[in-house]
Amino acid sequence: MALVEFAHLNGITATRMLKRKEQKSLGQFMTPPDAARYMAKRCLPSERLPIVRILDPAAGCGILTAAVVECLLNQTGLPEQIHVMLYEVDERLIPTLRKLAERIRRSARKQGVTVKISIRNCDFLLSPVATMRQPIADIIIANPPYFKLNATDPRALAHAYAVYGQPNIYGLFMAVCAGLLAPSGRWCFITPRSWTNGLYFAAMRRHLFCWLHIDAIHIFESRRDHFTNAEILQEAMITWATAQAQPNAEVIVSSSEGSHDLAQSRLLRLPLNQVIGQDDEQMIALPVDTSILGSAQWNAVLSTYGLKVSTGPVVAFRARQHILKAASTNSVPLLWMQHINHMRISWPINKKREHISSNGETAWMLVPNKNLVVMRRFSPKEDSRRITAAPYLAGTLPATALGLENHTNYIYRPGGELSDEEAKGLAAFLNSHIVDKYFQTSAGNTQVNATDLRKLPLPPLDLLVDIGRAVPVGASLAVIDSVVDSILDARQLQCTATAN
Repeated sequence: MALVEFAHLNGITATRMLKRKEQKSLGQFMTPPDAARYMAKRCLPSERLPIVRILDPAAGCGILTAAVVECLLNQTGLPEQIHVMLYEVDERLIPTLRKLAERIRRSARKQGVTVKISIRNCDFLLSPVATMRQPIADIIIANPPYFKLNATDPRALAHAYAVYGQPNIYGLFMAVCAGLLAPSGRWCFITPRSWTNGLYFAAMRRHLFCWLHIDAIHIFESRRDHFTNAEILQEAMITWATAQAQPNAEVIVSSSEGSHDLAQSRLLRLPLNQVIGQDDEQMIALPVDTSILGSAQWNAVLSTYGLKVSTGPVVAFRARQHILKAASTNSVPLLWMQHINHMRISWPINKKREHISSNGETAWMLVPNKNLVVMRRFSPKEDSRRITAAPYLAGTLPATALGLENHTNYIYRPGGELSDEEAKGLAAFLNSHIVDKYFQTSAGNTQVNATDLRKLPLPPLDLLVDIGRAVPVGASLAVIDSVVDSILDARQLQCTATAN
């Protein structure tokens, strides 16, 4: 049995002892054999090294290390020695790693290669290796845990250089390992896509790109088919990098549905400066298929139509004394993201403090009671769409103004007003499956932030108005998709006929 299959089967046996809730809390999700080999093949040193040092900082059951060693033993020009460092925080997986270590030693010995394996049962981020930032490995490969950390967590404090706001632990693994790579060493991580943009990962990205050159990126289009546990909903990617900068280099960007069709991956070669932003945030721009939006001629964005998107100004913990459980003579409705559904506002729902005082202290937090498009800033991974948007039509709630909590975004026309049809049409378009698909391919987060919305290509305003006339408030997603497809397809056919 090959090393990868041996590690995979042992891993399945070992993880059966973990309950689903416990596995999620530890952020432990197994890499399938196909994905492990795909990652490992691009990790091999560009030239033969007599000693190859491998680090897996979140080893789990060791399948990624197994894949790298397997690749090294299958190539011509074998190394004389392989040194492996495995870190795993869960002591229950240590016996599984020891079994794999012995299997690796036996396989290598048959080919005259000596393997030294160190297995350390500790938190890698708090280990001496993680804090000394010295080159110790020629290959670093990882499927790190992912869950949010409090900014006061010892791991966040130990690596404050890569922290902004509330960090995700996987970003710290990526940042720390960037500084442990030997010159010309190879670095490979399979992670969620959320690190590619957003302020929370800006410090981490800056640190990463100081140490590494991104060579290749692979995008999984399915949210299920890249981890062994099919219950996982996560938009994932693989990133490969080297420790040596390559000016004017290209980045290979590939994509597949999941791990089962990696051999049929679609490939693009893009200049590095088209992939990594040149500003201080250094966001990664994943390539977008503009045909998803039905037309290559859409050059309009929100600002084209005099529209602006802002974040709800009511920050609950700062305005605590002004937020009320019940209405008063001087209060107005307060909308939280839970009040926003696809194409409709549900208020009240009697689950939140749903009123806010209207006075001199809160005036700056309130928005006029006029036509808006309101959206959730965050949607659960299980939600069917990236964007949950609803038209708010003036006077729907009886008040002179509204409070919008900070977990919402809203679109409005400064110095003017959206018409009813514009508000409904824009909300329907944002809820549609084509916009959802666009953000799946272009954005790293399950959330869609205001910056993403400002850059979204929009169809002509008259088409948005037509959509607004045809889609009623409260329409289902099926109705929205049918109407949007019908109106956009009709325009496309008209343009084609005119061109001919």
